[in-house]
Amino acid sequence: MVRVCIDKYSIKYFNKQLKKHNRSEIKLSTRREPGFYLHENLKTQIDYYIKNINRDWDFTIIICGEGEVRVGKSFLACQIGAYWTNEVNRLYRKNKPKIPFNLEENFVFDGRKLIEKGNKLGIAYPYSVLIFDEAGADLEGTKAMLATTREVKDYLRECGQYNMLTILVLPEYFDLPKGIAISRAACLINVYYFADKQGYFQRGFFKYYNRPAKKKLYLKGKKNLDYEAARYNFYGSFDNVFPLDLEKYKQLKKDALKKRGSTTMDKKLLQRNIAWYLLVSEFDVNMSELARRSTNMGAYTVNQTISEALKGFGAIEQIMKRSV
Repeated sequence: MVRVCIDKYSIKYFNKQLKKHNRSEIKLSTRREPGFYLHENLKTQIDYYIKNINRDWDFTIIICGEGEVRVGKSFLACQIGAYWTNEVNRLYRKNKPKIPFNLEENFVFDGRKLIEKGNKLGIAYPYSVLIFDEAGADLEGTKAMLATTREVKDYLRECGQYNMLTILVLPEYFDLPKGIAISRAACLINVYYFADKQGYFQRGFFKYYNRPAKKKLYLKGKKNLDYEAARYNFYGSFDNVFPLDLEKYKQLKKDALKKRGSTTMDKKLLQRNIAWYLLVSEFDVNMSELARRSTNMGAYTVNQTISEALKGFGAIEQIMKRSV
């Protein structure tokens, strides 16, 4: 393990975060050194990307968790983002405005915000890092035809001009479309946990796959979601440190997921309304009959509910006349 970001994240900084949120379980107050630790081999790989980012390259890293949630993926992503930003500012921005690393500008939980923030960051701060947390909700292969998914895939294809690091954080690697999983990403970091001798789950471990290794894993393991289908390049551990405001991060993530849930419900209602419209207008199903049969199947429905749903499609007067 190599200690990094010593000048950026001091003991005073970490203790301030603990005091602000009274989070004793992280146990950072017992630390005797500033900064945090990165696995030496992982740091070496990140350094290769940093070395080349100013030569008109861009990079995408995938961080998954073998289909599991709450295994520490976002912690590792944040550590990589913090180290990347610190090194880029040190090496390439000495006499220029520093690139930012904060929750507002460098984290995103929605594909539509990814495009907005990515363009804004790329124009204002080349070489920046953008962490797309919960990326699986927009990039699952089964959702390949959704408009948001197409927008995200287009962004990932075109964002190379900004010379940025994009980190995709999601539970399941095999849910990704082939173009992103195999071609677009530079590497895969699979985060996992294990049970100790007392039966307690221990977070903070990863396996690293370079391009050839992750390709082999995807092609051989996708059918059965088998993470043992291909050999990783190296494995290691990472520090229990979140370099930014953890409580604020959790709240932002919670708010984003609530909004996503609301959007999903709106979509389901739209699908229901479209189905009602087609039944009434195209197949001449009587609204009263539709309401009666829906109620009989367990969803209490009255004519007014259906008529309100159909107003958004226009020509409601003609529809209602046929449904009387």
